[in-house]
Amino acid sequence: MLVYFIGTGGSEGIPAHLCTCSSCNEARKFGFAQRRPSTLAVITENRKAVLFDVGTDIRDFLNVPLEAIFLTHWHHDHIYGLYKLRWMALETELYAPEGHADALILNEPKNLRPKILKPGDTLKADTLRITAIGLNHDVETLGYLIEEDGKSVALLYDTKGLPEKTWDFLKKKAPLRLAIVDATYPPGFDNPKHNNVDEAAEIGFQLAERTVLSHISHKNLPFLELVEYVRKRWGNKVLVAYDGMVFYV
Repeated sequence: MLVYFIGTGGSEGIPAHLCTCSSCNEARKFGFAQRRPSTLAVITENRKAVLFDVGTDIRDFLNVPLEAIFLTHWHHDHIYGLYKLRWMALETELYAPEGHADALILNEPKNLRPKILKPGDTLKADTLRITAIGLNHDVETLGYLIEEDGKSVALLYDTKGLPEKTWDFLKKKAPLRLAIVDATYPPGFDNPKHNNVDEAAEIGFQLAERTVLSHISHKNLPFLELVEYVRKRWGNKVLVAYDGMVFYV
């Protein structure tokens, strides 16, 4: 499978409008440091696309029929693109947790077909086997274990650490090929809803061969500084995601 990082930012994206912090100023100088809100696509062995979260308008980045869409949760930075995507010409299944569901998407889904998922639910999307797992956030939030041909990827945002049941489930599957982990905040920063960089890397180390840090806020280290920090501390075991990154699993 190919993992395509369409958006790797937090809710505000980078640069945030009118913000003059070091992360936002850097992103105005270097396009590679800009981030759209979290949006991830997995391309299967059959070259079919499955979308995880829709934090941005995907039409300029992924213009193919979707096998399915999966939401981690209903915060608007993870569903913004759905408001346009629901007008697409083909009916498409939309899987999401029940809590805090968006009324417009449920009542006027157009060509979306919303379905509720709970932790432990497993289904197929083309060649992918996808299992929903619980995460720690301020609303009901799901992570996903994505499996294909004996290879596995865990998508773990938005979260602060992992619930015990999720740890137990993923450790039985370890070592995963890849863990994509919420690393919203800089090293040493404590927040009850999201990991910092060090917390995210530690989760990945316990579960996967490689870890990719994503869901990066503008409050985190500027891109170049963050890459340097991660590389010096963990070498090539941990990578910093960026918009447009493609990872072959």
